[in-house]
Amino acid sequence: MKKNFKRILALITVILIICFILATFVIAFLDFPNKNTVFFSCMIGTIVLPIMAWIIMWMYSVVTNRKNIASFRSEEMEETMQKAEEIKSRLEQ
Repeated sequence: MKKNFKRILALITVILIICFILATFVIAFLDFPNKNTVFFSCMIGTIVLPIMAWIIMWMYSVVTNRKNIASFRSEEMEETMQKAEEIKSRLEQ
């Protein structure tokens, strides 16, 4: 159930991003009243939506203490940090 929910949310996000990009592209060539406002809104959506998706994924990884694509620390980084702590403790002795 959780995987399907995550996939559905990811798919909706990707579809919305594609729609914003296409709308921005189409609006750039059309001429109608309030074109600048609609174009600016689509540009903001194109920028903000992926950032918000990343923040939500990052918050999920923080709350559940699981690593995902938005996590700051990878397994390799964790190993490197552990090795650095070991070296630091040896040098302090």
